Amino acid sequence: MELSRIRVRPEQPRRYFDEAALAALSESVRQQGVLQPVLVRPVEGGYELVAGERRVRAARAAGLTTVPAMVREVAETDVPLLAALENLQRQDLNPLDEVEAILTVTAQRLGVMQAEVLPLLHAQRRTPDPATTAQLDALFAQLGRGSWASFAANRAGVLRFPADLLELMRAGKLEYTRAAALARVKDDARRRILTDRALTENLSVRDIVAALKVPATDVSQLRRVRGLLDERRVASLSRKDQGRVTRLLEELERLLEADPASR
Repeated sequence: MELSRIRVRPEQPRRYFDEAALAALSESVRQQGVLQPVLVRPVEGGYELVAGERRVRAARAAGLTTVPAMVREVAETDVPLLAALENLQRQDLNPLDEVEAILTVTAQRLGVMQAEVLPLLHAQRRTPDPATTAQLDALFAQLGRGSWASFAANRAGVLRFPADLLELMRAGKLEYTRAAALARVKDDARRRILTDRALTENLSVRDIVAALKVPATDVSQLRRVRGLLDERRVASLSRKDQGRVTRLLEELERLLEADPASR
């Protein structure tokens, strides 16, 4: 099928595509072609992609004009489920995209807004409605992602992570386990500093947990000291106190410039 006739749905479950992995797939496609057909459904003016967006992207990057495609009549209400199932079967799906895909499918299956899904699941855990729980049991059996109660109690908690961590997870720069450890840091400034360390120093979950046990530097104190470091203020001190300030600044400079690995 001609690639120009295939359009991608904006609600695809996979939001992030690793550039290196996509480049590798593109090279493979360039040499061997697309080995597994994509799934499309006929719509007005062409075809809509149901599953196989990575293959479509890789084929376009490789300069291909056609891809093998399986055409199936799929109802609008069934497209999210088929797309989610195809993506959930892949091991490299971003955990955040995974949770959001499950929420999208569940919302559509139950006929509610996506924002209502988690409150509904929690309500079912407290006061189950047999008809609703039967729907949920059947859906999560199809998705192959454990029970809906476990999903609500554990996996869906990722949505409560701070926005900066969610952004890194969507970009594939931070996996769920380390993000969960960092999300325990409630102070934004401290969390961002520790997140930078986790990325640049490749800290493990154990390293992050150990760092959390170290008392945080009082940010407000740093700001106060920074405001006091004025040349005129220092010049007004006695010669003895000026010498102490100089020695303290030199010690502080050495400490901050030192390689963290050497400490």
